[in-house]
Parts: sequence; structure tokens; C-alpha cells
Amino acid sequence: MGLFKNTLARVLGIGGTRIDTKLEKTEYQAGERVKGELQIKGGKVKQELDSVFLHVMTEYLVESNDKIYKKNGTLQKFIVSVDRIINANEEVVIPFFFTLSENTPVSLHKSHIWIKTHLEIEKAVDQYDADGVQVIPSIGLKTVIQALQEEGFVLRDSENKKKYGKIIQEFEFYPMNGEFRGKLEEIEVNYVSFDKTVDLILQLDQKQTSGKISKLFGTDDNNVRISFSKEHIIDKDFVRKSLVNAIKRHVK
Repeated sequence: MGLFKNTLARVLGIGGTRIDTKLEKTEYQAGERVKGELQIKGGKVKQELDSVFLHVMTEYLVESNDKIYKKNGTLQKFIVSVDRIINANEEVVIPFFFTLSENTPVSLHKSHIWIKTHLEIEKAVDQYDADGVQVIPSIGLKTVIQALQEEGFVLRDSENKKKYGKIIQEFEFYPMNGEFRGKLEEIEVNYVSFDKTVDLILQLDQKQTSGKISKLFGTDDNNVRISFSKEHIIDKDFVRKSLVNAIKRHVK
């Protein structure tokens, strides 16, 4: 019977090891350090554990054959080395930490972020876990949003897309008040953070675009790119002035 149990655990995962990922908290700011622990519970037989993979996941939009659909994508991937034997019914706790990318989409509108955990088990069925997490804007992104709001723009929508080689979040602002009301239909803003700089890519829509795909994926030419240092991106007055000047140069 012991050999039968062992075979079932190895081949089918029946009565095998399980993993549960526990985060220190449920809300993190983009760019913040994430802390948690892996709680591994042994099954009915002894098993050999290899590595644990942590994936920061989200959904994003994909265009194919004039259709738009959603796809799951990995934003970041981390490996936690385990490399040990876990005995039957043994409980093992392994702490972990990593830094959430500043480019992580925030939990807004239809944007969802979760941590997928993948435990590799030697000669057995791998185990998985998934935990949702709320992500709030980084200091830089929060500054950009506030600067636009002070100019009369309202954040109307957001979508996650794969652009510029990354999965990034595009924010749609509508000019409710201020000097750009009546001149612009909307501004779509992409926030792309690098090691030492941050780029804002703006798409200025001055008239109704002709097609849904063109509007959704920004295929027209009215794009503006502004680069900021890490110091300037958190200076609201500087960001606001830079945005206004850039918009004025391109708005007829």
C-alpha cells in the first residue's frame, strides 16, 4: 500500500504536497517591496521539492485579425530555491521578498493583478497557487495624474496593453474643464519607468478616430514623448508645466 500511495503522489499528485502563498498585506504601491511567505504542507508521502516560481500577472489586450481579446501575461518572475525533501505531513515556511516594478499596472477599472505561485516537485505534478493583490500608483504616476487633474482633465478609463516591448497601462483622460476643453477629445497617457528616467507617451486625440482598432492601440501619428528624471517626475509643478507646454505645441 505504501508503494501504491507513493506512485499516486508522484504520477497524479494525489495526497501530495500543497503550497499556499501568504502576502504580508493585500495592497502595495508600484515600486514597493513585497514581502510574504510560502507555506508548504507535505502530503501522505515524502517528496523532493525543487524551486518555487513567483509570477506577477495581469490581463492585457491583444489585437489579432481585426479582433481584440484578453490574454494573461507575466509582468515579473522570481525564483525561490527550495531544493529539499519534505516529509509526509511536514509543514515548511519559506519567507520571500521582491520589489514590485514601478511599471506594474494599478488596480483600476478592469485591471487586475495577482501573484501566481508555481512549486516544482521532482517526479510529481507541480502545484500552483494564485493570490490577488491591489496595486496603487507609484509616487511618479500619482504626480502625473494629479497634474492633469489640476488642468481640468478627468481620468475616464484605463486598459493594459503590450506596447514598447512591455505590458503597460494606458490611461484615458477627458478634458472636462480648463483651456483644453473643446480642443481635445481625450489624452491617452502611457507611463514607462526606466532605471534613471521616466517617459510619458501621450496620444492627443483632437478629432474622432475612424476605427476602433486605431483608437485602442494608438496607431495614428499624434504622439508626444516627454522624458523626466526620477527627481522631476515627483515634482508636480514641474510635471504640470511640462505637460501643458507639450500639449500646447501639438494642439491646433
